[in-house]
Amino acid sequence: MRSVSDRLQLAVRIAVTIGGGYACTALVVTVGAALLARAGMARSEAVVLMAMLGFPLHLALLLWGFGARRMRTLWLLLGTAIVVRMLLRITWG
Repeated sequence: MRSVSDRLQLAVRIAVTIGGGYACTALVVTVGAALLARAGMARSEAVVLMAMLGFPLHLALLLWGFGARRMRTLWLLLGTAIVVRMLLRITWG
């Protein structure tokens, strides 16, 4: 039987993995689409391409998040992505 601490740690891991994975994926998709559009690709094609690549990226982040041994590594990567995503949201609107 799991203790309350183990259950809380699992709940935090689930929340961080799902939320952070989404933020990290959104960051990569947003920046990637902007870079591809600036490189000369049509904006609509850049958005569609990056959106399609976002699905396997999000899946990979979810699998990595649930398989990561240390919560510190998970927090650092996904937490940084959340902060950068918030800053981009404030800056770009």
